Amino acid sequence: MSSDTNTRTIVEVVGTAYSLPLEVENNLLRIGQEALTNAFKYAKSTDIKIHLVYETSKFILQVKDNGQGFDTESICFSNGFGLLGMRERAGRINAQLDINSQPGEGTEVIISINRE
Repeated sequence: MSSDTNTRTIVEVVGTAYSLPLEVENNLLRIGQEALTNAFKYAKSTDIKIHLVYETSKFILQVKDNGQGFDTESICFSNGFGLLGMRERAGRINAQLDINSQPGEGTEVIISINRE
């Protein structure tokens, strides 16, 4: 994704990786892809950080950029930047999705799911 840009992408894995159910992994992948696509296409960021956190009781995926950000209060989740799709996917797997952003402050997408 980043080969055509000057955006620096940093990936950090915390903890020992473990498998999750296939449906969970597939939805996490799609949410992560959408978050990265948004960061590359819309954020105009120079850095994107991806954290995969493997805790004993939960898994956390965080995608954070230093781009232009947006006002989360004014964006319509039904037609903006694939955000509705991310929320729907999180709901399918009983995960919590948090999207934090402010104009000029970048965007952070955090999805966490309890390990069964």
